[in-house]
Amino acid sequence: MNVTAKPSGSRGRSRLRPLLAGAPWLLACAVFLTVFQTSRTRLPDPIATHFVGSGRADGFTSPGTFQLQGLGLLLGLAVLFVALGYVTDTPRPLVVIAWATVGLLSFVLVQVVLGNAGAESARQVRLAPWQLLAALGVAAATGGVGLLVTRGWYRAEPGAGARKGAGHPPGLALRPGETAFWTHTQVSRGFGIAGLTVLALGSTLIPLTGAAPGIVLLVAGLTLALFSGMRTTVDRHGLTVAMLWLPWPRLRIPLEHIAEATAQDVDALRDMGGWGYRVRRGRSGIVLRSGEALVVRRAHGSEFVVTTDDAARAAALLNGLVERGRGHAAPTDRRG
Repeated sequence: MNVTAKPSGSRGRSRLRPLLAGAPWLLACAVFLTVFQTSRTRLPDPIATHFVGSGRADGFTSPGTFQLQGLGLLLGLAVLFVALGYVTDTPRPLVVIAWATVGLLSFVLVQVVLGNAGAESARQVRLAPWQLLAALGVAAATGGVGLLVTRGWYRAEPGAGARKGAGHPPGLALRPGETAFWTHTQVSRGFGIAGLTVLALGSTLIPLTGAAPGIVLLVAGLTLALFSGMRTTVDRHGLTVAMLWLPWPRLRIPLEHIAEATAQDVDALRDMGGWGYRVRRGRSGIVLRSGEALVVRRAHGSEFVVTTDDAARAAALLNGLVERGRGHAAPTDRRG
């Protein structure tokens, strides 16, 4: 088995990389809080917090509420990006996105405070077009800093580990009239934390931006949280993958539709294009992480992938059930 060696100390650094995605958000909190407190006595009550395309204010809130909402938004995104850092296997793009986003958002929050400072009425406050362009410029600059600080990070060789451990396990031998079942539960903490964080962000954004963006985040957060856990089962019915928290939806591949099963190491981003329910040409699956996965080749040639521990045992049992099904045996359930 060929193993690609990582540079010395890479394991310790890899644990710190998710924190680097959240660190700029803490700095942004400090900057926003400093600007707000130094401008507090010059702010009208309420202040303008939402603007239409022409730059005219059409949404208002009290200064204290805006301060809490701004800090909650920044801290919530810090938690979100740290959680995503533990899920993703390509942390450098995530850090760049985090740094670019924090530059954009913190600039806008600070400009809202400075634009309200000294105004006699919040209805007099305007958001000039140049400020939006400047926000994009700041985002590009902070994203560039993210590129610089992550330069030289270890990157796996293309294809390394993608098929590690691939093979066709021999079918598990079953006595006549006997069958067995295998089941495993997988929970993604990263998905769960991300879902709860997006739910909190949606609740925070509704007073700032209106109902529509907040509702979108609430739906996204609920979806992430619900899909953070799943149960994979192999038995005489075939392969079944179901949500852990809800009885539906579930996916089942009957034994008669299965050609063979293998255990493989899968890279979520490179092999499947991301996380969650994935559909690619000739391959689909449910991916909560990179690593060990059960890969089922269907009779018509396409593959279904589900990430799970103990995939080799599941593949062996599935192959045994498929082989005996071709022999027209009639198994009966015996759990033990």
